[in-house]
Amino acid sequence: MADSKSKNLSFNQDKFRCPICLEEVRNPKYLPCFHTFCKSCIQTYISSTAACTGDQSVKTIECPVCRKSITAPRNNVSSEEWAYGLPQNKLIVSMSVDAEQKETSYCMFCLRNNEKVEAKHWCKTCIETICDDCKSLHSRVPILQNHKFFSLTNARDLKNDIEIDEPCPLHKGKYLEVFCQDHDQLCCSICFATKHRACKKVEAIEDVAAEPNPLCSQMTPMCFINVLEKLENIQEEYKSKVKKLNTRKQEICACTETKVEEIKAFLDEIKAKLDKAHAQWMKQFEQKHSDAIGSIEIASDEVKRYAMTVREAKTLLEKVIEHGSLKQVFVTRYKVRHQILEHVDRLRNLKIWDVVDDYNQPDTNFLNHVCKDEKFENVRLLESLSSTMEVVEKFASSLQNNKILQRRTIMAQKDWMKIKLEKVSTSNLSTMGFFGLFIDDTKILLSIESPPSLLVYDITDSTATLVYTYPCPSAPYGLCYSGESMDKVYLSFGTRVEHYQIDINGTVMIKKIETIQLEREMRAISRGSSVIFARSNTERMICDTKFSVIHKTPCVKEGDRPFSSVSFHYDQQAFALNGTNLLIVDENNKEVVNHSLNTKDARGMAFDLQDNVFVCMMSNKLRQIKHGGGESRDIDLLGISVAYNVVLHPTGEKVMVLGRENKFCVYNVT
Repeated sequence: MADSKSKNLSFNQDKFRCPICLEEVRNPKYLPCFHTFCKSCIQTYISSTAACTGDQSVKTIECPVCRKSITAPRNNVSSEEWAYGLPQNKLIVSMSVDAEQKETSYCMFCLRNNEKVEAKHWCKTCIETICDDCKSLHSRVPILQNHKFFSLTNARDLKNDIEIDEPCPLHKGKYLEVFCQDHDQLCCSICFATKHRACKKVEAIEDVAAEPNPLCSQMTPMCFINVLEKLENIQEEYKSKVKKLNTRKQEICACTETKVEEIKAFLDEIKAKLDKAHAQWMKQFEQKHSDAIGSIEIASDEVKRYAMTVREAKTLLEKVIEHGSLKQVFVTRYKVRHQILEHVDRLRNLKIWDVVDDYNQPDTNFLNHVCKDEKFENVRLLESLSSTMEVVEKFASSLQNNKILQRRTIMAQKDWMKIKLEKVSTSNLSTMGFFGLFIDDTKILLSIESPPSLLVYDITDSTATLVYTYPCPSAPYGLCYSGESMDKVYLSFGTRVEHYQIDINGTVMIKKIETIQLEREMRAISRGSSVIFARSNTERMICDTKFSVIHKTPCVKEGDRPFSSVSFHYDQQAFALNGTNLLIVDENNKEVVNHSLNTKDARGMAFDLQDNVFVCMMSNKLRQIKHGGGESRDIDLLGISVAYNVVLHPTGEKVMVLGRENKFCVYNVT
């Protein structure tokens, strides 16, 4: 890729540029991931990189921008045939016609007959320049009579009324006609007939594009500009790290060489040992430094590729919003959203984001080390977590079709110190359940210690139904979401945490994603925006998002199990201190609230959407403490005699209470 030219290109340039040559794109062809290139550039790239993978006989390439694997259309296809067969990006061709260009344009129809005739018109249907005679020919051929023509001298007409029939990527010769809201997919007639006939929300693209859509309205060029600025800042940060590490390397090496020379001047008898130790030390340090710089350069290159995806999407979206129809704007937003989200998925799987931030030389007493061990103490690497994925994930989250935040915003407008709880579902358990979560509007997940298992209940009816049981290898404890969605959860097993994906479409399925070994025992866990709060039977902890402990404080559990809850708005943790006080601390372990509850029976608790706190008091009432620790009230719990733990739905629409009498109840918030 043309890295040497990229420094001179600004985020604000509005030309459609080829990511390979960085020039204005010529004969644009696009890959299945929607990245567009010059035909000649992608042909050269295919010729130089296409290779067979494993036992496959069909060649593959990786997209030069996002690294998505692309398979050749058939065996033994040439690079020229492969590039020629890629679909032309007609939308870019249509928007790239320049009425003010000084060069004479020729009629493409006549050129194919080896005749050079000056073009006077642009056919938006054929996507080609034509002369007066060929325009007249259009009017005499029935299949061509409905084509749209514009004069090459009329810049306004050329730039407006963009309307391209988007081809279906799965069915050749078919065009995208409808949008399935159930599956968030654009469909042709064959797609609809084979996969979406039973879907409830399938409408013509024109109808969907004409309707107000919060997700579309928030995906504007400005959101792309903001993330591009952040990505540019990240790349500058990587450059600064490289410069800093090079400087620190030079400083440390210079300091080391100075001390070596001083020792050699006084101790000629150990010169041979000193030189040998110095050489070995330098070799190891050079290798560590080389690896550190290489890791940063790999991470920086991936950010550059992701920025290219975002920049290309921004340019296309700006043009389509300015010149396109509502349908074309909708289709383009769909394509760039999925293009970016697929690129983000690939970035998530890369284990490259922990980079070296500095070096530390723990002991510079070289003479002592040479005499004792005949070697120098190695330089230690100080790693830091890059902010790259935080920026990428935040931008990807803004493009997700997720209504949890919208519903939470609506519920947050209630006066939560006046809400009521209306029981909608309940069920008895064979044993005590201490921890649970909502994984859907109609399903809850409980961790049961005996027998060790995860239980999924359907709470649609007044009597909840057990619909799925997942056996666990040992007793499970606390649960919390691992991100913004409800289908990925962390589950604590005391000395380890396991990460699960929960599929509730049709048949319920639970799949383990990863296992995280813990440096300290954790039984109750709750996730904030930037930290994870945890408790064991003897201490409370504040951890980073990888469960590495940042702060720890002795803290005795209350009752059978320790409990912890996290605020929806801040990184704050609430828990019962000795069963008598409500204690709230922030992410720096600073005490925010210490409120007396006038009891010794406080157990589980949860923040509501206005940061008031629900507290289970081992009774048939739920205590609600106003934000800040002032006003309080008790809320009746129909169906529960001894409330032991409380869980709030992420939208704030439901509350689940786990009772000491081996049962749970779910309530609507009214």
